Amino acid sequence: MTAPGAGRLRAAALSDVGRARERNEDSLFVGAAVFAVADGLGGHRAGEVASALSLEPIAALAAAPPDDSFRDLTAAVQRANREVYERARGNADLSGMGTTLTALAVRGGVARIAHVGDSRCYLIRAGEIRRLTEDHTVVARRVREGSLSPEEAATHPHRSLLLRALGSEPSVLVDQADLDLLPGDRLLLCSDGLTGPVSDEEILRLAGADPDLDAACRGLVALANARGGPDNVTVVLIEHGSDDPPSPAPAARRPRSRPGRPRATRTLTWCLVILSTAIGAWVVVRAVAGRNYFVGVDGGRVAIFRGLPDSPLRGLARVEERTPIRVNDVAAYYRPRLAEGLRARTLLEARRIVENIRGALGPAPAASGSPGPALPTGPPGGGP
Repeated sequence: MTAPGAGRLRAAALSDVGRARERNEDSLFVGAAVFAVADGLGGHRAGEVASALSLEPIAALAAAPPDDSFRDLTAAVQRANREVYERARGNADLSGMGTTLTALAVRGGVARIAHVGDSRCYLIRAGEIRRLTEDHTVVARRVREGSLSPEEAATHPHRSLLLRALGSEPSVLVDQADLDLLPGDRLLLCSDGLTGPVSDEEILRLAGADPDLDAACRGLVALANARGGPDNVTVVLIEHGSDDPPSPAPAARRPRSRPGRPRATRTLTWCLVILSTAIGAWVVVRAVAGRNYFVGVDGGRVAIFRGLPDSPLRGLARVEERTPIRVNDVAAYYRPRLAEGLRARTLLEARRIVENIRGALGPAPAASGSPGPALPTGPPGGGP
């Protein structure tokens, strides 16, 4: 299917059951400036229900004004999580269902990505491909930690075990990122039915150059199926163009030095400007870090930190409250999240996270695209 897009956008999409599945549990959404891919999991038809249900808030968002849909994308993903979770709790036949969700909203020349799970978003620019999302799987975590190589991860028997998915808990941590777009950029949303059998280099070759977006989507799906089609495969390919004629290049001008101003004086002035800018930026970063909290590990025990968990800002964090909870006693699915840092907007919210960790049990993680519940990502009150 092809969509003309809004303004400078055009898009195409395709979903296929693959060669090894009886049903297609993937779902996709293509709007004027909002797009999404979801990969459901759960027994019977639960995965199919979960992925379709998760796209309802995305479709509602697409009907809103562009500024609202861009601003509220992450909130829509969190709303989708609650709807999947509540539907599963209210229907025994759907118990344990979940889904990944990777959504994209474009406003002007900026794309916003909201992501949970192991579906992916890629940027194709100037003949190169770059993955913009992080897989929330056990194997991907081990690769990031250095205990597993990418080659080993590609064939690992547990490569589909999810650390995070929609529907496993009342709230979910949502990865969000913004990207400035350039004319000619392409963005690809896809389920792991594509990225399992097809390499990034092959994705670039098929999706990066063909001016026919529909043909590019067909080529991607066909290659995944030619490799055995081990899972449902879904792709959404978006191209950002330009409606404006190119501006003429500015005429070259020979730089002129100001008379009467020695070179050493100009150098000193620029050094002072750079130094003052760096100091100002540092002050702003410290102020922002001081208004945030996260739950992490200090000396082998769970602790509440004031600051931001993201490197390199983590070095600014300080322990706000220590707890007697030993990390070794925490449910297994919380341990990697503690190492990463569980964000909280307030100290009260951080304390609630600690209480959830204190009483948590450790259910087994679920495999994407196969029966079973997804591994919970974190406590209620988690945010983007």
